[in-house]
Amino acid sequence: MRSGVSHSDILDGKVELYWPAAPDSRLPVARPGLSRPHSGRANLQHASFYLQPCQSMRMQEHRNFTDLQQPFTCAGVYAETPAEAISVMKESEYKGADSFVITLMGDGTFGLREEYLNEDDLSKIFNCTQKPVMAIYYRWNFAGDTLDSSDEDRQDILRMAVRAGADAIDYVGDTYDPTSGPELFSDEAAEYSLKSEGQPQEVAPRDEEAYRRQKAEIEEFHEMGAEVQTSTHARVHLEPERALEIAQDFAELGADMVKLVSVDRDWEDLLDTFQACALMDRHLDADFIMMSHGEHGILGRYMAPFFGSMLCFTQTSYSANTKDAGGFYSQPLTENVAQIYNAIENVTPNKEPEDLTWM
Repeated sequence: MRSGVSHSDILDGKVELYWPAAPDSRLPVARPGLSRPHSGRANLQHASFYLQPCQSMRMQEHRNFTDLQQPFTCAGVYAETPAEAISVMKESEYKGADSFVITLMGDGTFGLREEYLNEDDLSKIFNCTQKPVMAIYYRWNFAGDTLDSSDEDRQDILRMAVRAGADAIDYVGDTYDPTSGPELFSDEAAEYSLKSEGQPQEVAPRDEEAYRRQKAEIEEFHEMGAEVQTSTHARVHLEPERALEIAQDFAELGADMVKLVSVDRDWEDLLDTFQACALMDRHLDADFIMMSHGEHGILGRYMAPFFGSMLCFTQTSYSANTKDAGGFYSQPLTENVAQIYNAIENVTPNKEPEDLTWM
């Protein structure tokens, strides 16, 4: 083995094995430690395949999403039961998943059933891997239904998830101060997105009490050992400058990661999304994820990480259990994205334009 690492170190779970990005590498390389460095900007050389780690080490410390080498894959897990969730995660690891996001809402509709929303069952899921795992609980599910749960109830479930071992949580941007807009998934909501003339949804609160409450709660999650991803599903197209403003508001609340979901109706909108990535990569003091609803945004999910977005949300396989018949095809497949990220090299600038000789 390389690096002076013994076989017993591997068996004891003290190191990981990974396949380097270099195409001429054929043997696994031992790498001491658990974290991958965060470059601060998009870095396209990373590895995706690891040995199964021991659970005892998993229980000792949180893994940070912001420590992973970027860009990376984050596989969505929409299973009904812990056993099914673990099965998806194990298969996803072999197909290149670098991290996971677990859907807790839905009560079995593209998400975990409510009977499993307890620390014992959640612990089985969050501790089955040594890769970082995020928990989400939105006001709606992926079948297109709004849920009858208060913000307080959602946040209590996320706290329980962290106690059970979740490394990060998704914090909905307008928690405790919901933004106004049409009923989700209605005809009016579709028209709202197509026109994109209204205000973005799920942005940081303007109510002072809600703002202070959010800031304190984000700090509470930090004290519990979890990272916080603050998110907006804007339901409208975001101009680049507006996207940066929303992201900066989230960063000021204390978010470790900012997730923005815009709406792209044509290729010009997609170019705006890439421009938003460039602005945030230059000016935002937090890691960010930028993507869009709409079929023109599918390419952006693959490509935004080339412009600074930290990850690509993926699925290991498609399911028909969604609002759109046939599955949520906007989210790419894990294996496909991992192959692309492992194959593309030498595209991250290393020199300033004035230092180049070809001009």
